[in-house]
Amino acid sequence: MTPRSAPHRLIALPLILGLGSPLAAQSTLTPGIWTNTEDAYFAEEEGREQAEWTAFEVREDGQWRKIDAFKKPQSEWSNQPIPSLSKRGEKGWQTGQSELRLARDFRCWISVRKDTPKPDGSEDWSFQRNIDIFDQGGRILVPGNGEAPDATIRLRNVTWAKGSRNKPALVLYVHKQDPARAVSYSWASTDAAVVGINLRWMQASCSRSQSEAKTSAEPKSSENEPQLIAAGETWRKNYEANDWDALRTLYTDDAVLMSHNQNKIEGADNIVTYLQRLSKSGAKAAIEFRPEEAKVENGLGFLIAKYQMIIEFPGAAEPTIVAGRSFLVYKWVNGEWLIWRDIDNFAPDATPKDFE
Repeated sequence: MTPRSAPHRLIALPLILGLGSPLAAQSTLTPGIWTNTEDAYFAEEEGREQAEWTAFEVREDGQWRKIDAFKKPQSEWSNQPIPSLSKRGEKGWQTGQSELRLARDFRCWISVRKDTPKPDGSEDWSFQRNIDIFDQGGRILVPGNGEAPDATIRLRNVTWAKGSRNKPALVLYVHKQDPARAVSYSWASTDAAVVGINLRWMQASCSRSQSEAKTSAEPKSSENEPQLIAAGETWRKNYEANDWDALRTLYTDDAVLMSHNQNKIEGADNIVTYLQRLSKSGAKAAIEFRPEEAKVENGLGFLIAKYQMIIEFPGAAEPTIVAGRSFLVYKWVNGEWLIWRDIDNFAPDATPKDFE
């Protein structure tokens, strides 16, 4: 995806994926733990009304129950519709107007230094392992039982408030008495398999569970092609709406853009900055895609498509029309296809006539 200036090619789009119908709408949440942690956390900062924190655990048979951050049940299992649940956009969910996100499962070990050393004077530590947690606000409490400080860890897959330039991050927080304010925290990339922390008085490490990692690495083959095409349509909508924050979430951090007659652009942030050039010049752009091939092999998604871009430059009597072909490579990250490599060029057999 690459918008450019005037006669240059406009965009090296990953959008390509664009056209094509989105996946069929689901009637309920997929199995797992769903919470509105990120929506509720940044509501005030974004000027929205803050919704009450909510978490649902959904079984394979579709039954659900409410849970708290420690995974303790707050209601009985139910096969009735979840109150106020509705679709949010093409692939999301919400309760009321509060966005729900599917959590990933992690397994942790935690060690806390005891107040009293061993008889030989060396430090004595508690140690607990194989404790389950989820990354949408999940918590683990390790009571000291009078021998060590109580410690709570919290795990979030943080997506910052709209307008922030911070990158999404997997964050591990440590709490003592205050459940809201952490005494310290560490972070890693959102696709990290492990995140840990060492505060001298306590240590902890959380790893993606094997079942979750397998699910993320092996998307269902029956859904591959529709998901690749739907990902392109999402890219197109975000680009045309100038929603750069949303567009950034559709790339891996190490994405690379290789557009016709342009230098290679490395890194998602640099790519999004480049894609804003037309908008910042006051131009308006509309994009169309004609997917030619969508395929998944060895855990990667490949999409080839023709594209056409119609650009209205300020003061121009007629719009500028560019067309070409794009080749996109996707990675399956946290249950969705993200753009990893994007190549586009002009081609004699990809012209505006193909879109008439």
